[in-house]
Amino acid sequence: MRLPTLRPASISGRLALLYTLGALLAVGLFALLANWKLETNFTAAHRDFLQAKAAEFQDDLNEGAGAPNMLISEILKETDGARLRAYEARVLVAGKRQGVTPGMDTTLPASLFPAVRNLQNLTLTSYQTGTTSWLLTSLPLQGPQGVVLQIGLDITRDNALLTDFHRALAVFFVLMVPLLLGAGRLAAAHALAPVTRIAKVAQSITPAQLSRRIPQSPPWPRELTGLVQVFNQMLDNLESSFERLSRFSADIAHELRTPLSNLNGSLEVCLIRPRSEVEYRAAIASALEDGQRLTGLIENLLFLARVENPSHALRHERCEASEICAWVMAQYEAQSRPKGLRIRIEGAATFYADTLLLRQAVGNVLANAVRHAPLASEILLAISGDPVIGVEIVVSDEGPGIAPEHLPRLFDRFYQTDPARGHKAAQGSGLGLSIVRSIMALHGGRVTIESMPGQGTRVALHFPPMEA
Repeated sequence: MRLPTLRPASISGRLALLYTLGALLAVGLFALLANWKLETNFTAAHRDFLQAKAAEFQDDLNEGAGAPNMLISEILKETDGARLRAYEARVLVAGKRQGVTPGMDTTLPASLFPAVRNLQNLTLTSYQTGTTSWLLTSLPLQGPQGVVLQIGLDITRDNALLTDFHRALAVFFVLMVPLLLGAGRLAAAHALAPVTRIAKVAQSITPAQLSRRIPQSPPWPRELTGLVQVFNQMLDNLESSFERLSRFSADIAHELRTPLSNLNGSLEVCLIRPRSEVEYRAAIASALEDGQRLTGLIENLLFLARVENPSHALRHERCEASEICAWVMAQYEAQSRPKGLRIRIEGAATFYADTLLLRQAVGNVLANAVRHAPLASEILLAISGDPVIGVEIVVSDEGPGIAPEHLPRLFDRFYQTDPARGHKAAQGSGLGLSIVRSIMALHGGRVTIESMPGQGTRVALHFPPMEA
């Protein structure tokens, strides 16, 4: 059974919800504080009223020389008729009732009242009779007969005020939730408007319009400035990669077309009319040469793709730089002898690298030096090593040099310099230095070229220090 897919949560919805929850939390805390303050004020007012009554009745008791008659008379007179604050009272002398407001025995029996304590620590008890709310307490009065005054204070109006306040808060919260959600939605939409604008610009960028960028003005919010910069940098990298890919596709098509055209031409000449054995051999030899060129080109491309693969694993081995250079020099001895070239190795260093790739890199650089060095000149392979800086292998020749405008593009695939570096047929596929750069990058190193027309060329392979 296929489970239903959940729609991703909306950022604006989450922001609106967080805004609403935050606002409700703030209002709720304020409401709790207001309710606590209101209840505290009511309680304090009730306690002050009872303590004031205790003092007043104490005076009445003192005026009657400790006899409760005047006290009872004053209570009955005060509780009769309209009054600001209603209360019921009962006078107990030695635990026996001496006076009570009419109807109090039925409404508020003596058993409901708390035990007698001092005036500073009154015990208050709430009691509900029908729709009337009471606050009950027992007030001790000083006298020879142990007079206790039980008072039931009518707090119905205060409780009604608290109830109305609670209802108003509930209505307020019910009305505030949709209002806060709506306001949160508007605030979130306003906050996310720059993201929407960025998305529209990004949506308009196609492979045919990679030159477009997200504008830096007007200034974006701080949270999005970094995103815009990174996105534009990504577009720069993509545009550069597309340009290199387009140029590479055009170059490889050109490089494949030339030998294929030569190959087809040679075969077509053989088929036009019967040829002699010598002519057939020459045509086959020409076709073989073009085939070998195609094979070398394809092998170089495959090697380059393999080296540039991020998953390519290096085999780090202990390498003697002088031995590597001697091995490479031996491979090019046959090519250098006819030109009378002297290849010399200076210095020594030990480091860790992939031996096969290192030979390939040094060999490609030396092949260029042999190809372009003048007759009877010298090629120097200088080796230097430092535990902190690393190892450097420098190949220097006395060739015609390279014009400054060509230096930035020498590592591009299939890039060829002007004819001063030799005839195209002798230059190779134009992938040698690209392979060298990829090998050096794989080792975490770099390759640099220094050259001036008429002053030779100096190619340096720099390997960083590396542990075994």
